[in-house]
Amino acid sequence: MAKQPNILLIMTDQHHADCLGYTGRRGIKTPNIDALAAEGVNFCQAYSAHGTCIPSRTCYLTGMYAHAHGVYGNDTAPFPENLLSLGSFLQRYGYHTAIIGKKHLPRWNQHGFQYERLCYHADAPLRQLHYYNYLQRLNLHQWYDYLGNVEKFCLGEEAVPVEHSLENWTADESIKYLSQAARPFFLMVSFERPHPPLTVPKDTPYVYHPDEIILPENLKYTESSFFFDRNVELLWTIRQYGEKTLRLALAKYYTLITLIDDNIGRILQHLTRQGMRENTLIIFCGDHGDFAGEYGRMAKGYPYDALHRIPFVWNWPARFVRGKVEEGFAQNVDVFPTLCELLGLPVPETVQGKSLLAALTTEQTTERRAVFFESVCVKSVRTRTHKLNYGFTREGEKGELFDLTEDPHEYCNVFSRKEYRDVREELLRQLLDWWIETQQPVNFSKQDEKFPASRWFQGESANERSG
Repeated sequence: MAKQPNILLIMTDQHHADCLGYTGRRGIKTPNIDALAAEGVNFCQAYSAHGTCIPSRTCYLTGMYAHAHGVYGNDTAPFPENLLSLGSFLQRYGYHTAIIGKKHLPRWNQHGFQYERLCYHADAPLRQLHYYNYLQRLNLHQWYDYLGNVEKFCLGEEAVPVEHSLENWTADESIKYLSQAARPFFLMVSFERPHPPLTVPKDTPYVYHPDEIILPENLKYTESSFFFDRNVELLWTIRQYGEKTLRLALAKYYTLITLIDDNIGRILQHLTRQGMRENTLIIFCGDHGDFAGEYGRMAKGYPYDALHRIPFVWNWPARFVRGKVEEGFAQNVDVFPTLCELLGLPVPETVQGKSLLAALTTEQTTERRAVFFESVCVKSVRTRTHKLNYGFTREGEKGELFDLTEDPHEYCNVFSRKEYRDVREELLRQLLDWWIETQQPVNFSKQDEKFPASRWFQGESANERSG
């Protein structure tokens, strides 16, 4: 096998896709991420297949949609057995795999990471977390995950000095790993924020003044007909607390993003000093989005673009096109098959994403006509011009249709309008086609009937299926 590249996947949590310097839309400073985009490929129309942490991370690591891998919520129920993770797959081909920061894959025994340094309390009992233990040694552990004022966007002043902050710790641990990592490696550096708590560490040098915050265009409050109970997050609105408090929340959100960017820069500088930068493929992404002020809200909970469109930058100057802004659709399920094609590895039958390699290495655009995302009881399809959210309630059919050309901020639901009947029916057909193509039965035996080649069965090998 030819010398394989190292793979560095850098993920932020709940990161609005426009809250980066290179977009030029919010006045946020992210020079290190901007540099990755400037010398790599920036997918500006990339979407997560699910708008919540655990399901989205599972989509990334399996290349499967949520209804296929079966993980829909942020709970601690055991993962379905026999899900093939990207980490386990790469181990077969000589990669050492590691995750540092927020894993957020509780009770998934086959996640595929050989080395872990964890910070988030959903991943392990509190006193077993590496970041908590680090703070404990410094007598700062009482400030771990300080939520501040939970009713108001989790705002608070954190007493942990910036040099001991979660962001700095994540970079420090990544640098330690890179200093002794076996080659080739697959390292997932997972920053826990800008997900709440929006508590800025003490003496952080990158502070945004609330009065100078650039607010989004679509500040007017609205509410999707698809309601998701996000508990206290339902209160995090301009209607509840006013513009002054929303500006303060955004100032802290932006500050955490710039602090993360600074620590990404530290990691990249170390790669260069170690002589590894040239042979390291870097992916910068978010697990899902955040309202970040859109509709006067913070956090998540509805099927808007703000919650599903994600940062998605691929950087490997030795191989990829430099400075390309790719406007074709991409999804987080595409990471797995893209890496397979790039490395010359077979794509597992379970993987449902599409390879992005042509868009990375040539001037071709991606082939997707539409992207799909979902939550419990609602499925969505988005094209260039329209977006359909569709589901059922006890009252029957429920739908949202938005004409994105006339209504880019998804304010006017035209689902029931006669003049949109043809568009509605076409998008419903696309949803049905996608559902049928990607549905994977987990409790159905191959002895019952013959299946098309697109089907696979959890727990069965290819030889068993062909027998």
